[in-house]
This record gives sequence, C-alpha cells and structure tokens, in this order.
Amino acid sequence: MPVKTFSLQLQTRGDGDIRDITDAVAQQVLASELRNGTVTIFTPSATSTLTTIEYESGCVSDLQRLFDEIMR
Repeated sequence: MPVKTFSLQLQTRGDGDIRDITDAVAQQVLASELRNGTVTIFTPSATSTLTTIEYESGCVSDLQRLFDEIMR
C-alpha cells in the first residue's frame, strides 16, 4: 500500500487557540490521489493537542471555556 506524507504549518494566537484543520486535511487527501486508506494526523508539540469535535460556535466556545478553566 502506498504511503503519502504531508506537513501542515499553522500559526496560532497563543494559549487555548482552536483551529479547524478539516479543509486543509481534505485538500491534502485529494492532492494525494489515494482513494482508500487511513489518514493519521500527528502534532509533535508537547503543548498542542488534536481532537475531533463538531466545529460549531457553541461547541468551540465550550471547549475554549474548558481550556481557560484548566489554565487558571
């Protein structure tokens, strides 16, 4: 099975910044020309995280509030 590797560079705005990477990942999948397989997303930073949530304003707001409480 072929393997394709891509990097995605993001600029963040500091603590608790939440970014939607769905479109960027989808573009890389299309560019790969692969039609079957698994996408693995990895963040090498010790201070970042990946999650799957519905990127909707209420949900993002709740997650941001949670991060703010944890960081107090």
